[in-house]
Amino acid sequence: MADARRRVLLVEDDQQIREFLTDALGDEDFAVRVATDGRSALEALRTFQPHLILLDLRMPDMDGWSFRERQLADDLAPNVPLLVLTAVHALPERMERLGAAAVIQKPFDLEDLLSAAKRYCLSD
Repeated sequence: MADARRRVLLVEDDQQIREFLTDALGDEDFAVRVATDGRSALEALRTFQPHLILLDLRMPDMDGWSFRERQLADDLAPNVPLLVLTAVHALPERMERLGAAAVIQKPFDLEDLLSAAKRYCLSD
């Protein structure tokens, strides 16, 4: 029987945030795949079909901006909603170009993040 849980790709380089969100999302019945940078997130999208992408912008190796550009150019899950999770205060026009469903500023309120994840998560 297939896993009916909502699938999230969490792209975050901070280990504490990754572990915290993996646990919190798991408690809400999300199946979480973790990537520590944009490059590993692109690889994950080749085998994992998420219902939602949670993306940090500042990461080593390949940041969130570059990940999103490559993700869309390579046609990897282009219609999957994107929630940007960031401490970066960028211009709204630049954030809009990412095509994010929502931007959640760090430090974030967990209930707000979980509410957004449930609201924007695609279902099968």
